[in-house]
Amino acid sequence: MNRTRTATVAASVAWVLAATWLQLMRGPGLRAYDVVWAEDGGVFLNQAMRHSLWHNLVTPHAGYLQVIAKLIAQPVAALPLAWAAAALATGAALVVALISLLVWFHSGRVLRSPWARVLVTAVVPLLPQAGFEVNAAVNDLHWYLAYAAFWVLVAPPRSVAGQVGSAAVVALAALSDPLTALVLPAAIVGIVRSPRRLLACVTPAVMLVALAVQGWVHLTRAAGYRASETVLGELPSIYGLRVLLSALTGDRLLGPVYQWAGLVLVAVVGAVAALVAGFLLWRADRVGRQVAAVGLVCSVAYLVVPVGLRGTGGFLERAEFSLNGSRYTIVPLLLLWVAVAALLDRLRPRTVVGGVVAVFLSVQVLSDWAAPSVRTGGPSWRASVAEARAACSAPARPSQPAPLVAEEDGRYAVPIVPGPDDVTIVVAPVPPPGEPLLFAVVAPCAEVRG
Repeated sequence: MNRTRTATVAASVAWVLAATWLQLMRGPGLRAYDVVWAEDGGVFLNQAMRHSLWHNLVTPHAGYLQVIAKLIAQPVAALPLAWAAAALATGAALVVALISLLVWFHSGRVLRSPWARVLVTAVVPLLPQAGFEVNAAVNDLHWYLAYAAFWVLVAPPRSVAGQVGSAAVVALAALSDPLTALVLPAAIVGIVRSPRRLLACVTPAVMLVALAVQGWVHLTRAAGYRASETVLGELPSIYGLRVLLSALTGDRLLGPVYQWAGLVLVAVVGAVAALVAGFLLWRADRVGRQVAAVGLVCSVAYLVVPVGLRGTGGFLERAEFSLNGSRYTIVPLLLLWVAVAALLDRLRPRTVVGGVVAVFLSVQVLSDWAAPSVRTGGPSWRASVAEARAACSAPARPSQPAPLVAEEDGRYAVPIVPGPDDVTIVVAPVPPPGEPLLFAVVAPCAEVRG
C-alpha cells in the first residue's frame, strides 16, 4: 500500500511539473514567462502593489469578484519587479495543472477506461484552443475553475474530508466568476448517483452561498459589460463554429476552413454531431448517458450565456475572421470533450477507440501548439523593465501615459495616473498606433531600480 501511494504521489508531482512547463513553453515568439498579460499586470498586479490582500479580494473587476487572480497576484507584488511576468505565468500554469490532477482523481468515479480519464485530464493544460489568449494567464483561471467545479459536482466524494475539499474548490470557483453557476446541473447527477445524498448536498450548498456573495457584489458595486449587441439567432451558429467545428479542426485551421465553406459547413457539422450524439446517448449505459447529457447541456450554456451577455458581434465575421473571444470557448470545449469521453468510455475495443481519439487530439495539439497568440509579439517584460530602469535613471523623463486600469472598478474604471517618480511599463497586447493605452503597470522608480 505504501509503495502504491508513493508511486501515485510521484506520478502526480511529475505530471503537475510537466503540465506547468508545457504551458510556459507554448507558442512561438516570446514565451508566457516573459510577457505580462493585459489584466494580469494592468489590473491585478497594480492593485497588489498598492493595496492589501483583503482590500483587493473584495474589489470587483469587470463586474464580479476574481478571487483566484487576486490570490496569485498579491505575493507576486512582493517579488522583484523583473520577476513579475515569470511569477504570474507560472502561478497560472500551476493552477491549471493542479486542476487537471483533480480531474484525474474525480473522473475515476464515473469513467472506467483509462484513456477516457487521460483525455479529460490532459485536455485541461493541452487544449488546442487555449493558446491564443488564455494560456498561462491569471485573468482567465476562472474558466478552468468552472471545469473543476463541474467535476467535483458530477462525481462528489463520499467522505467528509473529500466534501470539505470539494466545497473549497467550488467556493473558489464561484468567488472567481458568477458564471460558475452554469455547471450547477452537474450537481443533480452527482447527488442522484451518490450513496450518501445528504453529504453530497454540502458542496452545492456552499457553491450557492458563494454565488449569493457574487450576486450581492454585482448588484451593489458593479456595472455590466457589453461589447456589442446580442443577436439571439447567431448564438447556435457561434457554438457550431467556435466549439463544434473548432473541436474538429483546431483553431489554426478554423479560419481557413470557415472562410472556404462558411456557415453551410457549420450547419452540416452541427447536424451530424446531433445525430451521432443522439445515437451514442441511446447506446450508452445510464452513467455515461447522465454524464454526457449534463456535459453537453453545460457546454452549450457556457457559450450561450457569456456570449449573450457580452454581445455576438465579431464572432461570425467571415472575410475578417478572428480568434478574438477564444476565452468564451474554453469551458464549452472542455465540457464537450467530457461528453465525448463519457459516450465512448465503454465502447469496445477500448484500446482502438482510445487510440483513435488520442491520435486525433494529438495531431490537433501539435498543429495548434506553435500557432501565434496575442502574446507572441510581446512586449518582453525583461526588456521593458530594463527600459524602465534606464528611464528612471535619466535626468529628464518624458511624461508618462495614464493607462485605463481598474484601481477601483465601479461604473467606470479609474485610471492610475503616474506621479513624477513613477514609470509606466506597457503590457500585452500593445495597442495599435493611435489607439489609447488600456493596460500597463505603473511602478515607482525606487522599486524599478531595486
